[in-house]
Amino acid sequence: MSVRRNSLSDRLRAAGLRLTNQRRIVIHLLENADRHLDAEKVFRLARRKDPNIHRATVYRTLSTFKKLGLVDELDLMHVSGDRHYYEIRPSTFHIHLICTGCGSVQEPGGSWWQEMKSRVYDETGFKPEIIRLEMSGLCKACRGEKSESPT
Repeated sequence: MSVRRNSLSDRLRAAGLRLTNQRRIVIHLLENADRHLDAEKVFRLARRKDPNIHRATVYRTLSTFKKLGLVDELDLMHVSGDRHYYEIRPSTFHIHLICTGCGSVQEPGGSWWQEMKSRVYDETGFKPEIIRLEMSGLCKACRGEKSESPT
């Protein structure tokens, strides 16, 4: 899902934290996720790898990673209720397009989004370091159309 320069394990060690078996499991799940995971899903998947892992351990681990700036906690426009999702903090501009019809989440890239950082700096003098943007609307499939101009 996200492009990373260093693995989460490397970043955790650099922050001075031990790499426990429980943390390794959570790291593996986040690094290999093909979609956004909420804390409960991380716990259920972790439980498959280690039946003795506790829910509190998984939640504490996610909280620690968040406090260290290693992961981001996303609400994804609360399209799935009040759940929050976790993903490894990307090192580049990151956008989420959330479909309010089917709940799909797209993460487009491209030069246009990167140019947005430069434009913000040029026009305001503000130097963006971490950028996360969420937009909600209807995906192409839910609109039932091939293409449509934004309004």
